[in-house]
Amino acid sequence: MQTIRRILTIFFSLIFLYGAVPPTIHGAPESKAVVGGSLAFSPRGQVEVGQKVTITATIAKKGEIKEEARFSIEGPDEELEMDEVKIKEKSKKYEVTGTFIPEEPGKYTIKLSLFMEDEDGQEIEALVDGSIRINSKWIYYYVPENGDHSRGTIYKDRLEKQEALKISKANHLTGEIHQDEDGIYYLRVTDPRELGGIFKSTLYTIKHGRNTPEALEFAGKKITSLSIVDGYIHFTAYTSDNKFVLYKSKRKSDKKEIVRENVDFATVSDDWYYFHDSVDQGLYKMRLDGTDETKLTDDDTKIYINQSPIGVYTDAIAFRDSNFKHILMTKDGKILKDMKALNGYIVEVVDGSLYYSTHDNALYRAEIDSDEKEKIVDFEKDAIVEINVAKQYVLYMKKNKELYKVKW
Repeated sequence: MQTIRRILTIFFSLIFLYGAVPPTIHGAPESKAVVGGSLAFSPRGQVEVGQKVTITATIAKKGEIKEEARFSIEGPDEELEMDEVKIKEKSKKYEVTGTFIPEEPGKYTIKLSLFMEDEDGQEIEALVDGSIRINSKWIYYYVPENGDHSRGTIYKDRLEKQEALKISKANHLTGEIHQDEDGIYYLRVTDPRELGGIFKSTLYTIKHGRNTPEALEFAGKKITSLSIVDGYIHFTAYTSDNKFVLYKSKRKSDKKEIVRENVDFATVSDDWYYFHDSVDQGLYKMRLDGTDETKLTDDDTKIYINQSPIGVYTDAIAFRDSNFKHILMTKDGKILKDMKALNGYIVEVVDGSLYYSTHDNALYRAEIDSDEKEKIVDFEKDAIVEINVAKQYVLYMKKNKELYKVKW
């Protein structure tokens, strides 16, 4: 009797369990699976603020992709987002690439999520992450030897470390040292004789991680001004048939194209050329594609480069005309101020203020519509290397060639 009761108990228990748990239907989705992958960064090694970083995530192909890849970036630059996201499908894997340009130094963690679905309808999530450290930008500067600008040395330094590193000896640099993701570019005087107040120079580059200058011969040896913007080299040069020409070239190319003739000075600011016509001695602006050319000065106004250089700043242009009159003008051609009382050289014009340095190495600020001035900092006999108005600091060099920074 007890045996029969046990059999009946087991029988009804099985019926209860079968009713409580539904049978598995073939092809129904199971719980989500998770797979990993690898994440690589380019360039490798030292990466600086402002340098484009490319990430490549490699994920095993476990099914078809259901939706777009999701990226998250954690780091000091809170507004940073991934750009140029692409997914490349191969036989056994997916490659997901993207780019970003950090504007703040520090550690960044990149996380990628990608959803796939296999033949059985199972959802598979790929999770990949990795970290990269972004360094602050190197500051490059030229230190003349004992005050002689024909001989000197190029140094680089990170502001927070203040450890100047010698890059290369350099003879007679003129103008700025330009940076891009591959290296630095600068002009070195080819002929010490001035041509209408302008030196004829050769374009040199030093690649990151190296210390040997390389002359870019395609640009010639009679360059008179230089700008490097968005992967293009813009320069003016004196030709063999006694003309000045504005050229542009892709940074990684050795071919140059003519943008405009009769230009002996040009600089690029906010996607516009601002240039001097070597024939009519006027000041012009023009878009980088050669359109919308506009003359900013009157026909009676002549600017002679051999008397004074032209300065193009954030909000204004400064020059001296044929009557030796110092003029401050907006980028649209409106006269702002006669600067005859200015005793020094302009550093920047921005937000209604004029910043300039005097021969006694003091930095001043003055309102454009006022003659009152304010001394910001005094450097006595120290050599000023760079004045950055936007970030409110001045780099200056002591006699022992140590670099210092002061903020105001």
